Amino acid sequence: MLFHKLQQLVHRNIRAKKLGIKFNRVASFQLPEQLIVQVKNHQVNVPSEKGMDGELIEVLLDDCYGVEQLSEPLMTIIDIGANVGLFPIAARNRFPQAVIHAYEANPHLENYLKHQSKIANFTYFMEAVGDRDGKVVLDIREVSGKTRSTVSESGDIPMVSFRRAIERIGGSVDLAKVDCEGAEWLLFKDREIWQFVQNLSLEYHLWSDYTHAETRQVIENLGFRIRKQIPIDKWYGSILASRTGSPKLYSRCLRKKEVRQRIRFLGI
Repeated sequence: MLFHKLQQLVHRNIRAKKLGIKFNRVASFQLPEQLIVQVKNHQVNVPSEKGMDGELIEVLLDDCYGVEQLSEPLMTIIDIGANVGLFPIAARNRFPQAVIHAYEANPHLENYLKHQSKIANFTYFMEAVGDRDGKVVLDIREVSGKTRSTVSESGDIPMVSFRRAIERIGGSVDLAKVDCEGAEWLLFKDREIWQFVQNLSLEYHLWSDYTHAETRQVIENLGFRIRKQIPIDKWYGSILASRTGSPKLYSRCLRKKEVRQRIRFLGI
């Protein structure tokens, strides 16, 4: 345990130095006003809300989503549950050439996300992501990262299908980071679309009586090989997974499917 804590402290200090900030210990850590993004110092805009310092430590100093563990040059990255845009900063520093799309349903976070999108060069959408196009209502919590969504036609927040999100970014995804407080289970309903995703970084939630073992099975059934699973407690955990081989290109496969359907229709 002591060795792990020392190792964690060393890694946090190394990453903090790369970001141009200081880190001594969690208790004395304060949200920075600037970060190094693509070798330049930039002002960052994050709310001084409860838990935001811990969020920054986890995403940027602990690499909780595992971007450093991906060595291939990733060109398309989707962030579902972007919050204020910290993960896109980590992804941009790791993969400077990538196209990054970030999705966040909470409209109160747009100003922060908009600012981070400019310094880290990514596109953001103020939308939830689910298994279909529709609407959601939000249960906004004191800690913005814990906000939950519920699909409802009476909702005022737009929801787009995961399929549409993949179409927007070009038809295939090298990395999907998914952390959307339980809404991830909606995404798993469309099993076919996941063949167009190469790598998955997932924080999953077990509020609907799922188990850690069942979650692992779901991800494997989508065609992924689990590289790491961390059951954090009885309510949630994280998974890093990859697909063997390159992901298919959705637009190309869609055209082939349409051709086959037309041939069957014409009776050829």
